[in-house]
Amino acid sequence: MDGKKKEKITKKQFDQITNKYKNEVKKGLTGIGKDGKEITDQTDWIWFSREEIQKVLDEGKAGIRFYFSQYDESFGEELGEEYVGRLTLAMLPGDEKLVAEATSTEEESADAERDYAYNYGGICPPGC
Repeated sequence: MDGKKKEKITKKQFDQITNKYKNEVKKGLTGIGKDGKEITDQTDWIWFSREEIQKVLDEGKAGIRFYFSQYDESFGEELGEEYVGRLTLAMLPGDEKLVAEATSTEEESADAERDYAYNYGGICPPGC
């Protein structure tokens, strides 16, 4: 990565990485890297600075929803191929009512109105 960390990802990127997680890791499959090989040393931790988390909170919502996700090939050029297939977290500002009462369909509908999600925490590996 060139040291210029973006704080937001597009809706399309959010959908791609959360679907990759749901279809592979959540189902018990091993992450697959850019080269098609299994990732045998998966993400240990993800770090977000206080400032990054505060930006999400400052959107006037009650909290943050964290989505388990997995980088796909579209992130290879931007972050580096060693990130493809690794677990990450994407963040969306959360609304207490939505979290407490919503069905997953209602949640997805609310998320569809947003054209970004927060991402780009530091993950280890490879950034240990």
